[in-house]
Amino acid sequence: MDVSSARSELARLLTALKERSGLSYSELGRKSHISSSTLHRYCSGVTVPPDYRTIAAIATACEATDQDLTDLLRHWQVANGKMTAETPVSSAETSDLSSSSRQRRPRSLAAAAAILVAIVIPSSTAFNDADPSTPAPAAAPADTVIRYDFTPRRILAPRMPKAMPGESGKPDHEVVALGSVELEMATTQTAYVVSVMRASSATHLSLFDNEVRCRWPGGEQNFVTGQNILEEGASSEREKEEVQLTTRFLLHPGVATKVACTAYLRAATLREDLDAQFRLDSGRIEVADTSVGNTTTGAPAQGAVPRGLLHVGPDPRMIAREPVLRSVTFAPGFTHLSVVADTQYQTCYPQKGKHCDTLDPTASRATFTLYVTQWKGNEVCHKNRATGELREMSHTVHRHHVPLHLPDFTIRADCDPRFSAYVMVKWVDGMDGAVQGAAEGLTDSRGSTTMHNADMSHIFMIPHKGLR
Repeated sequence: MDVSSARSELARLLTALKERSGLSYSELGRKSHISSSTLHRYCSGVTVPPDYRTIAAIATACEATDQDLTDLLRHWQVANGKMTAETPVSSAETSDLSSSSRQRRPRSLAAAAAILVAIVIPSSTAFNDADPSTPAPAAAPADTVIRYDFTPRRILAPRMPKAMPGESGKPDHEVVALGSVELEMATTQTAYVVSVMRASSATHLSLFDNEVRCRWPGGEQNFVTGQNILEEGASSEREKEEVQLTTRFLLHPGVATKVACTAYLRAATLREDLDAQFRLDSGRIEVADTSVGNTTTGAPAQGAVPRGLLHVGPDPRMIAREPVLRSVTFAPGFTHLSVVADTQYQTCYPQKGKHCDTLDPTASRATFTLYVTQWKGNEVCHKNRATGELREMSHTVHRHHVPLHLPDFTIRADCDPRFSAYVMVKWVDGMDGAVQGAAEGLTDSRGSTTMHNADMSHIFMIPHKGLR
């Protein structure tokens, strides 16, 4: 079965499930927390769901059987080019479902789907299109997973303010607080924070950012990921009309304190003549692990690209090796590392007199590969990498979020417990581009005169003991 046939069969299976359930598109949308227009595109084969969590949500809403789930997974994987029709279906092919779990992933597909659905479906079933006040934070003891599910809603993307003569315009960000979690933390404690947002149905090309701000008396940690979302039904890149952004990082105040982490959705449109809107379909913020192992210095293994842009282009020297962790050491006893790297890539490196919107070609192609090394003295003792990913990134989307994950790097006992890791970003063809460093001057709220900075491209390691 080729990709085209798999897409058609996946659409047929989803349509059959919907018809068997007796649900209308709007009813299924309310139960699965997916817009009815998006569901229609999936069932008609116009687009393929970007991850299996979406299919699991639809299947659960339709009361699918285990065999239904098996068939859906097989066809979804082929349709997304993740395997051939001859490859056996295995639960190991699903993503790492719970970063806080220290156990192996479930062996049965039904168990995997159950966990997937538990992760993706918000606890609230009501759609809320009104501007919300800041939701009350969810709090729990330090040994539990803390989570807040976002309510689906429409998001305003304000128009670009007209620039004064001789000045460049700056977007007017709508800043929506979606939910918060709180955690009492000890001086040496490190936690793993994750925020996931899914959005679609944009009326025009819009900026879409997933920002998390963690604050405590006297300090804060801020991280943001972003990608432009294309106008629904009006682009040649249909897969960019629905965007999922994950912002994840290690939280370490370094003092005994209560920390409040709030997820903010930032939105804007780059047009001066009108406002835009898009829909937040689902999402969550959670403290996925409240007890992450630190390095021997007492700090987490985490690094971020400083402010600015790292040029990536046709010159052989224009290869970015960022984000990077140059050297970290863990105490003996750990057996595996989970290594995460999130890179923000900007298509078309800005230069004086360069007009990116008139260039041909109109996209940049680059590879992104995560390398992890264990050392013995000054010699490489053991290394591995996350499979290099070739991305074609259009200038229309402009800002691209590229997540990489090496979930099970084995720590060898005959090597030193010292490690390094980095992402190699290598230009292939088309436009040049850049790895984006920390974002500066982000407004605290729309129209606010107070601002803050947030890390963007970054990398971190989570050590584990025993089998995962």
